[in-house]
Amino acid sequence: MSAGSVEYAIADEVAVATLSRPGKLNSFSGDMREQLRDAIRRAARENARALVVTGAGGAFCAGGDVSTMASLREEGREAEFHQILHAGAECVLALQAFPGLTIAAIPGIAAGAGFALALACDLRVATTKARFAASWCGLALAPDWGATHWLPQTLGYAAAIELVLSGRLLEAPEALERGLVHRVVEASELDATVDEFADWSRPREMVKAVKYLLRKGASSGVEAALAAETEAQEDLFVSDDVLEGLNAFRDKRRAEFGQEP
Repeated sequence: MSAGSVEYAIADEVAVATLSRPGKLNSFSGDMREQLRDAIRRAARENARALVVTGAGGAFCAGGDVSTMASLREEGREAEFHQILHAGAECVLALQAFPGLTIAAIPGIAAGAGFALALACDLRVATTKARFAASWCGLALAPDWGATHWLPQTLGYAAAIELVLSGRLLEAPEALERGLVHRVVEASELDATVDEFADWSRPREMVKAVKYLLRKGASSGVEAALAAETEAQEDLFVSDDVLEGLNAFRDKRRAEFGQEP
């Protein structure tokens, strides 16, 4: 059985990490989790302003490989299961630490860890064929990969526990209606929509500040939010990008961020 891989590419400061195990709906097996973690970290090192996470062959990711987990359980290899959980957590933390914009491009099924991986990205665009499932409880397991953070944060506790315990499939329109994805498009429009989202990642320092402020603002009082906003605004104000943005607005033209002064 093929263990799969994570393919990595970067162009125009936009990195793409593609889960590639299409015969198994890109379910995680072998060292795919570690490969994904390393791809995220590589994108950060290479100063990518955006990172796109997607899947090959018409699926996003069906979660962990059930056959592998069954073997671990039957053979009493709990230590290896712990390593799998740790590697998944490292992927989520790497995404959170990534200073630019993270985008999940979801062509098809996103279930279990694959669903949570999509939720861990800043923005999510799905095709009309995409489906989502919090499928852990069908295996008598609890959610992981940060799903217990993202789902109640997005849906509220009552809706989150219903979704997790039922394990039911969400079609793309319902996922959009409930705020789990930001855009649903035809498959032919997926790449163009990802490009549109990636264009929002300029300038990089602004995106980094926005991500930090929104996370802090969601978990702190207004006084702390105001203080953090003031500090961030003062740091950004002296940048060349802000000067370009102000001049472009005044001149009624599109700003060209990231240019040499």
